[in-house]
Amino acid sequence: MNTEELITNAGLRPTRARIAVLSTLAEASSAISHSEILVRMSHHKEFDRVTIYRVLDWLTEHHLIHKISGDNRAWKFQISQNTLAGQHTHQHAHLQCSACGKVICIHELEPHFPSKILAKYHVESIDINIKGLCPDCI
Repeated sequence: MNTEELITNAGLRPTRARIAVLSTLAEASSAISHSEILVRMSHHKEFDRVTIYRVLDWLTEHHLIHKISGDNRAWKFQISQNTLAGQHTHQHAHLQCSACGKVICIHELEPHFPSKILAKYHVESIDINIKGLCPDCI
């Protein structure tokens, strides 16, 4: 499924900027920051940094991507496997390399909390960040 279809299937309006940013995230092998997105989209001269910020906020708000807090307070963004599967929840862990900063999703590690603990909350996302060294930095 292409990124335009992901947006359309979510009942949302695809624009050139939304498709371009979502495509950039879909092509990334790990979560990337706004500045890394700018570099990867440098051939798209019609989209400035503010437009990309707005699109990232919109994609996050509509649960097509999720954001992950990095060490330097810069958010990293990644299209979720849940989005690719047509779901819009974000409940998995992230591994952040303490050497190179790469952030990857660990879908095999999903949190499970006793229902009485979260009975009063409508959980939209759960963030579990594990820090260590990626295979490239070991």
